[in-house]
Amino acid sequence: MNPHAQSAVTEALHQAIATLGETGLQVAAIHQGEVVVDTFAGIADPATGRPVDANTLFTVWSMSKGVTATVVHRLVERGVLAYDEPLARWWPAFGAHGKGNITVRHVLSHRAGLKDFKNLSPEAMPSLQATGHNLEEAVPDWAPGASMGYHGLTFGTLLGRVVEEATGHAFADVVRAEVTGPLGLHDLHCGVPNDPSVTDRIATLHVAGDPSPSLGHAGITAEERASLQGAATGFNHPAMRAGCIPAAGMIANARDFVRHYGAMREAGLGGVRLLTPETIAGATVPYFGADGATVEWIGRMGLGYIIGGSPHLQCGVVIPSPWPDSFGHTGLGGSLSMYSPSRDLAVALTKNALMPGRLECHTWDLVMRALCNALGIPYEA
Repeated sequence: MNPHAQSAVTEALHQAIATLGETGLQVAAIHQGEVVVDTFAGIADPATGRPVDANTLFTVWSMSKGVTATVVHRLVERGVLAYDEPLARWWPAFGAHGKGNITVRHVLSHRAGLKDFKNLSPEAMPSLQATGHNLEEAVPDWAPGASMGYHGLTFGTLLGRVVEEATGHAFADVVRAEVTGPLGLHDLHCGVPNDPSVTDRIATLHVAGDPSPSLGHAGITAEERASLQGAATGFNHPAMRAGCIPAAGMIANARDFVRHYGAMREAGLGGVRLLTPETIAGATVPYFGADGATVEWIGRMGLGYIIGGSPHLQCGVVIPSPWPDSFGHTGLGGSLSMYSPSRDLAVALTKNALMPGRLECHTWDLVMRALCNALGIPYEA
């Protein structure tokens, strides 16, 4: 641990709670293969006052996509999957209704033309089988590669079902085989077990408080609050927590999540390297639709990862960092994790207060600036 960095980031977390409307937070960071920060602050459950500690678990929303992408990349490295093969090669039922040419690469880069589920009941969301059947019956909104748009939830089902078909194993079991098992992670789940030693540690999602007027940010509107509250209520439900939602449903703490990105180091982490430098180089080339479109809120998206050097188009913070080689993923409301090869730095932020897009990355910016200042890393491209 780096005492200076630990103190600086802890102070940043308390500042975020006092001024940005945050409630409960964790941050972990690995620099040059060593844990330099593992800290937390705030309240895990506002209803009971249960505090956050290092073992609190948080719903990480679309941070999940980074882990799902890593699983796919690992399977490609071994020849189990291939980027430019159609999903229907492994999942024949998916090829119906003009979807036979949609490839793994199209899905990883959000260019598959299946941005949203249509006519899907909320009860079906935790089931990969149910959401997969929905997409078997779907008709694409555009031809593969013709445009680009964020596949917020369909991303996970498309890739998750292909992984299951190609490996013959449940997606959650493949995550354990490919990521959490090799790294010895016990607190990164794609579907939590029915075990109070796990479920009692999960933080309650809720809408953030308003930021301090002195910061110049407008408060959360009634419309924004209603939308975020709906998301919080849905994902606080035990069925959602227990289900397999590879795009948005993983639950973890920061200290385990950061090891996923720390193991992207060329030298590995604890003897484990998740992806080769060649795979990472290919996964961090930015993609666009043939019409020039990118996803609605970020300018640089690779194969499953957000790439650094581009601002969040709603809040203006450059994510996951100003360094163009950095890669990772945000989660709804402001959680985020990433790795930068040039700085050999992995960072994870987990949280339970949900913010609208225009506010959601300011806590990350505060944390990253405090961390980099403490480590003597210039926070610029």
